[in-house]
Amino acid sequence: MALVNHTTREINAKIVYYGPGLCGKTTNIHMIYHRIAPTQRGKLISLATETDRTLFFDFLPVELGTIKNYKVRFHLYTVPGQVFYNATRKLVLKGADGVIFVADSQRAMLDANLESLANLRDNFSDMGIDLSDFPMVLQYNKRDLPDVLSVDELNAALNPRMIPSYEAIAMTGEGVLKTFTSVSKQVLQDMQKHPERHNFSIGDIVSRADKGVAEPLDQVQPEPSLADSAMAEAKPAMAALEEAVEAGVKVHLGQPHMEDSQIILPFEVVTDGKEDQFQLRVTIDMDAPLAKRFKVFVKGIKK
Repeated sequence: MALVNHTTREINAKIVYYGPGLCGKTTNIHMIYHRIAPTQRGKLISLATETDRTLFFDFLPVELGTIKNYKVRFHLYTVPGQVFYNATRKLVLKGADGVIFVADSQRAMLDANLESLANLRDNFSDMGIDLSDFPMVLQYNKRDLPDVLSVDELNAALNPRMIPSYEAIAMTGEGVLKTFTSVSKQVLQDMQKHPERHNFSIGDIVSRADKGVAEPLDQVQPEPSLADSAMAEAKPAMAALEEAVEAGVKVHLGQPHMEDSQIILPFEVVTDGKEDQFQLRVTIDMDAPLAKRFKVFVKGIKK
């Protein structure tokens, strides 16, 4: 669900990298970050467990030109690959405008690919979205490893509709930008064909751009740059965490778990030899209005 900010003249679209654990989703994000110009990217935010698997999301805003004098900014996310993080997968997937499914080409990973693809389809179905009519591409990653399935075998198993697919070696960058460019084009085309499902009107954008109409800054409520309230609410906490890391503070993440309808992520902050323990808590209330469904706060833990 794209967000349009008429004040800054930006169209914000969300692309989610989906796939089984360790298939290369985070590697794709990192490779794009290092391949594009610094002026076209934002800060890369990653949260990972001690085994270096993405826990919540990777986030990378990328600017790709303009539409009627509106900047198009893509926000890139990955979901955790492990099945027991499905609640987090749904949170990240919510509001997506396009999906890149990263498949592990190794023969032994076929079942994991099929399971993750079925999970993607089920999660979209729960949101009332038909995956067969949604901007999506497939990336067949790890093509340099031994005992990989052929592209024909992968298409037969994972791609019966023959949507765009690309071979890739994410570790070297091969196929990474091709995959991202392909889904970006699909998203832009879908926005023009079906603006209503991306939460904006092309006519309104064209009218405002042609007339040079902009809302007065002092009358505009700030709009979240993320596609759902939970992530937007977590943004200040993430920014503080980033500043701490940049200042030389070490942050060690513990094992996340669920407790009384809360997602709890323990983490330890080490400064000048001193260790402090905290918990990042996401409270979930599915009966509340959408904007108040998730609350994020940090709790200090006394030793």
